[in-house]
Amino acid sequence: MIEYRILIACDEPTTSRIWALCVTELNCQPLVANSVEQAVNVIEESSPDLIVIDVTARDVNGIRMCNALREHATVPMLLLTPINNESHTLEAYQAGVDDCIIKPISPALFLAKVKVWLRRSWTVQVESLDKLTIGNYTLEPAKHHLLGSDGKKMHLSNLEFRVLYLLMNHPNQPFSNEEIIERVWGFYGAGNSALVKNVIYRLRKKIEPNPNVSRFIRTETGGYLFRR
Repeated sequence: MIEYRILIACDEPTTSRIWALCVTELNCQPLVANSVEQAVNVIEESSPDLIVIDVTARDVNGIRMCNALREHATVPMLLLTPINNESHTLEAYQAGVDDCIIKPISPALFLAKVKVWLRRSWTVQVESLDKLTIGNYTLEPAKHHLLGSDGKKMHLSNLEFRVLYLLMNHPNQPFSNEEIIERVWGFYGAGNSALVKNVIYRLRKKIEPNPNVSRFIRTETGGYLFRR
């Protein structure tokens, strides 16, 4: 019985297959991606429970990959890297990585790390959340759908849903970038305003009758809010 889905994002297909085979020993389903674009698609389509990023080449920017994936995912993210210096490690944590692991690492230690982070996962079971209706919109957690009063149905990605649920659950209350990142992504978000800005932009394109005029998702003093 498959319990978790684990995204293996690696620049080397052979290495990604090795880690994928390892996680099957934990009855986990491996989801393999060999580029940032593939990894983003996997996140949007399959909502993995854990992300493992393995950078095998020193000329591949692992931090950039972490930043790109953190824009789309809230789950724990592990970075396996051959670079062993403090500044690189600090940069990784600032990019939203939960554990920066210096390679080489044995399969046994790798699986131990995976098991620990699966237990610590902050993923909320959205199916248990209540349906929200604010004004003309109804947010359905179980399906990640936003329904308009005109019958229009909009599908939301996992990250879009979490940000919108936070705002709709507290209508007219502004949330700063840091508060949104801490509540949705699960880590302290100072200096990561682009994470929120990108999600808000995508939500406005889906929700606002005129994306250039923010009628529902407003930018106010103190942050973003959903207008009742």
